Amino acid sequence: GELVGYRDKATTVPSVAPRVLTRYGKSLFPETESNTKEANVLQCFRPLSPDDLPIVGAVRSVPGVFVHSGHGTLGWTLCLATSECLATALKDEIKGIDDTEMFRLPGNVSVERAQLSPDRFL
Repeated sequence: GELVGYRDKATTVPSVAPRVLTRYGKSLFPETESNTKEANVLQCFRPLSPDDLPIVGAVRSVPGVFVHSGHGTLGWTLCLATSECLATALKDEIKGIDDTEMFRLPGNVSVERAQLSPDRFL
């Protein structure tokens, strides 16, 4: 919302999402301690990664967790291509295929998985 004047509303727009996501996360990973509190949550209208690239793929340290976020203002522009990348990562996981180095997209376009991996921030 920073480009359209929502900055002041980012902390006041009511949302059930933090509670739902926290509850769902605890049900999936009951052994992890969660110190997430609703007061510590900031709504972000256009999440952007620190390096300006989307975050797409498996989180290797937490089996079964995949991320598709961080597109910033280019969400609508990039979502079809990065959704294809995410679908490939999920398919490879289901088939037991180890990560290949590249995501292959239609039109002979390839993207290095490491460039989009959530693990690049760990």
